[in-house]
Amino acid sequence: MNTPSIPVTVIAGFLGAGKTTLLNRMVQQAGGERLAVIVNDFGKLNIDAAIIAEVTDAVYSLQNGCICCTVQEDLLAQLTSLAKLRPALERIVIECSGVSDPQRIVQTIGYPQLRAALHLDAVITLVDASGYSQLEGEYARLSRAQVASADWVLLNKTDLVSPAELQDIRSGLGCRAPVFETVQARLPEALLASPPSRSVDLKFSALVQPHDQLFESWTWHSDQPLPPRALREWLARLPAQLLRLKGLLRLEGNHQPYWLQHVGSRSQFSPAGEQTMEHAAQMVFIARRGSNLRQILEAQLRDLQGS
Repeated sequence: MNTPSIPVTVIAGFLGAGKTTLLNRMVQQAGGERLAVIVNDFGKLNIDAAIIAEVTDAVYSLQNGCICCTVQEDLLAQLTSLAKLRPALERIVIECSGVSDPQRIVQTIGYPQLRAALHLDAVITLVDASGYSQLEGEYARLSRAQVASADWVLLNKTDLVSPAELQDIRSGLGCRAPVFETVQARLPEALLASPPSRSVDLKFSALVQPHDQLFESWTWHSDQPLPPRALREWLARLPAQLLRLKGLLRLEGNHQPYWLQHVGSRSQFSPAGEQTMEHAAQMVFIARRGSNLRQILEAQLRDLQGS
């Protein structure tokens, strides 16, 4: 008796577009479906995987590299392993890092050793309506490649822009895929239940520059909790060259650990569940290559703790 081919859904989008929020919703709406999730973070800390692990234990982490290039072989090995699980999975969802071109992941799913066991269900690309127009050069090109690969586009965070700005962004996307306007990545459940299956396109949409020439990432940790007021003031002053910041931390006077998410000029704190914390604060930064922010920001954090 042949085992049915497992559908694979790919979630893509630039840094901070809302991919983890959407993935969380998909997991929560999966019901009793046998679902496995592969999460890729560009930095050494896979914060996204830890967040998703609070709602499902079927999380597989690929970290410290981009899933479409430096850890592509790890992805192939992980998919091969998941395809052999019994009882068989009913769906696999892959969350790409924000620096990934999803076409490379699509190509991996089409490899001969996976073709009989897996099939591409859909590529869902999220676009941050509040930050899309600010992307320039190779960063804009990467974002356009992510949109061009999509079967659906979620124009997310639409509550943060005016109707006129929203219309300009929609016009500038230039994609043939359906575009859904969302807030907090709220896609109708009926759509999540039946994404459009399609055949794998093995063409590459290569970038002019490799990702390690566009982005730099580093981690920071401390054994001291952070002062909440000073931390918020510091977050409000972060420069535009810092594209993404996320972390797990404790605040002074509060034993509750928090997830920190920062993109653009916006920061969000949300309570974390039972997390094993090696440090009172740990963060991962992703910045434009050549921004030389690491020493500056880490010095500011040290000053913040001493204030």
